[in-house]
Amino acid sequence: MKNPHDRIFKETLTRRENAVSFFREYLPGEIVSKLDWRTLKISKETFVEPELRERFSDIVYEIRAKGRRVFVYLLMEHQSTVDPWMPLRLLGYMLRLWELWRKQNPDEKKLPGIIPVLFYHGKDEWDVSVDFRDLIKSPELTEEFVPGFKYLLRDFSQSGNEDIRGTVLIRLFLSMMNGIFSPRFGGIFDRMIPLLAELSRKETGMEYIETVLRYICHTSDALSWKDMETKLIQAFDEDRKGDIMTIADELRMEGEIRGEIRGEIKMCRELMEKGFIHREVAEQKIAELSKKLEEITGVQIMSAGGFDAPDRASA
Repeated sequence: MKNPHDRIFKETLTRRENAVSFFREYLPGEIVSKLDWRTLKISKETFVEPELRERFSDIVYEIRAKGRRVFVYLLMEHQSTVDPWMPLRLLGYMLRLWELWRKQNPDEKKLPGIIPVLFYHGKDEWDVSVDFRDLIKSPELTEEFVPGFKYLLRDFSQSGNEDIRGTVLIRLFLSMMNGIFSPRFGGIFDRMIPLLAELSRKETGMEYIETVLRYICHTSDALSWKDMETKLIQAFDEDRKGDIMTIADELRMEGEIRGEIRGEIKMCRELMEKGFIHREVAEQKIAELSKKLEEITGVQIMSAGGFDAPDRASA
């Protein structure tokens, strides 16, 4: 199954208008004022190891500051665990970005700057240091040899709705991410409904709304699809009610198919463990079923490419 967190993250923040809105609202003011937001480009590179992509997603942005190229590296932590080793992890990704840039720009004599940003929305507050030096034992002995490095943290685990700013789509996205792991997500969804209704009136709004609803169905058990459907039909304009009903039918059908496939996977594992099916045969069948489940669940948003890949269209 492709990661639903990755999909909603990239579907939202690879849209240029949303990326600009997010960074202008949530980067420090002294950084925002120095960046030329008209020049922001979105890269299709990723630096997260394949085995960690269920836990992290990343997006690289290129922007100009006084005519000089700068990268903004945005890493999203999908799980609810706080990682004290994040400074080391982020520094490693930055080094990979610089190495790739050197290969693509062999005549350059200086490296571009990188602004590293961590997006976190887990259950617990992010309460560990953002400073790389705090990972070093006895830093006073090796101070001149240790990188002076910090990352910017944007922790939405404790944010209230009054703290959420930006475009309609960014406010919707952050409201959802703020409470998606909460058993009280039903109340958060109620507060999202006016934003969903406003977005439904935009030209490509229903496409993103379908992505949002699909994400909620995959991630939260706090409310049923029937409850969501009823509330949205009440809130949406007459000409959008049919769209919601169509999405509901598709998601219900997908849910039934997913349930059947997961049941087959579970049965294969049980038969393999009891010795009724040879392990290689069972593993091949499970791989085939898992691939089918992945195809039903969603599609990959990003693909490999260079730093000059075109921007996504704004929603």
